[in-house]
Amino acid sequence: MQHLSIDGILNEIMLLSDNERQHLYARMQKEFSQGKEIVAYTTLGKPLTRAQYIEKIDRAIAQADRGELLTDDELQKEIETW
Repeated sequence: MQHLSIDGILNEIMLLSDNERQHLYARMQKEFSQGKEIVAYTTLGKPLTRAQYIEKIDRAIAQADRGELLTDDELQKEIETW
């Protein structure tokens, strides 16, 4: 998959016919209204929707509430074993 700059994307959109641009706009509106827009990325670059992002945050909070966390010192010691 080719990655385009914002200018490249806009140029590609401008090459579409009016009908194609209207169809693209309608699809984008539908995706955004369904909460499927990308709001974040994982450390590996995987895109996350709003719902996925909130789910990850909720899981992290629950882990912390259960005491499933590392102190700074514990994390440093673990990193040194990598």
